[in-house]
Amino acid sequence: MAEVGSARALSAQLDAETSQFLAEAGSERARAAQGDAETSERAVRVLLDQRRTVAHVLQEAMLTRLPQPDHVHLLARYLPAAAGEQVGGDWYDAVVTGDGATTLVIGDVTGHDIHAAATMGQLRSALRTLIWAEPHHTPAQVLARLDTAIPALALDASATCLLARLEQSPAHADAGLRRLRWSSAGHLPPLLIGPDGHARLLSTEPELLLGFKPATTRQDHTVDLPPGSTLVLYTDGLVERRRSHLSDDLDRLAQVATTHADLDLPDLADALVHDLVGDHPSDDTALLLARLHPEDRPRPPEAGPATV
Repeated sequence: MAEVGSARALSAQLDAETSQFLAEAGSERARAAQGDAETSERAVRVLLDQRRTVAHVLQEAMLTRLPQPDHVHLLARYLPAAAGEQVGGDWYDAVVTGDGATTLVIGDVTGHDIHAAATMGQLRSALRTLIWAEPHHTPAQVLARLDTAIPALALDASATCLLARLEQSPAHADAGLRRLRWSSAGHLPPLLIGPDGHARLLSTEPELLLGFKPATTRQDHTVDLPPGSTLVLYTDGLVERRRSHLSDDLDRLAQVATTHADLDLPDLADALVHDLVGDHPSDDTALLLARLHPEDRPRPPEAGPATV
């Protein structure tokens, strides 16, 4: 009986030691698995950061320096998304053509990755070429030509885009005015700040995005601009917020712009970004501003070259 008792005690001891060994082994495996998971997570974060950096470098390399039209101050801001691989196809551009007109461009390619940034570069290059080669074409005609070129050039692209042309006929020049002629392919409306400091949206009937239908008929819209006017073009990252209606977001943009209308252009741009986006933008944001200075006065240093 003593031997049986000893055997049972030994078996119980072995069971206890085995259970302890298995528990310790399980803990070691769990720690190893956790370590592997943390290592994998760090590797993914590094990879995403690298991809995001490459995409931003690619994107910013294609956002060239703005021209200096006579008595017009152009200024742009570009803000990448604060986190993740949320780099998009947002872009801005401005082209001064041989007839003296200035065409402003703002656009946003569908998607948030390196492909979107690369597609943005293709569309931007095609659009610059069309604007420069065909200065007699209106913004609606230029967008229609780009619609036709997208499938012809095998570009897998869809995007919102707004073209706004600052032009001046002899009659407008005599009156000290400029005419804004614009067309929008599904983009958010321009914001116009008048010389009195009141901001209003230049809303029109929405039209199709680029890349959906090659034969899309597009419309031009016009408004005359007195000296002291400021035009604000922007992408959705400036205004759109989750759990908020777009109409409310656009109203807030107009309110903020009216509040800061008396600031110089760089400070106005910074104020719009600060009040509407903050320090951690959830989406890429492009912003393009144009302020018109009186042509019967000396040209401010920021509003065009020293000689024309």
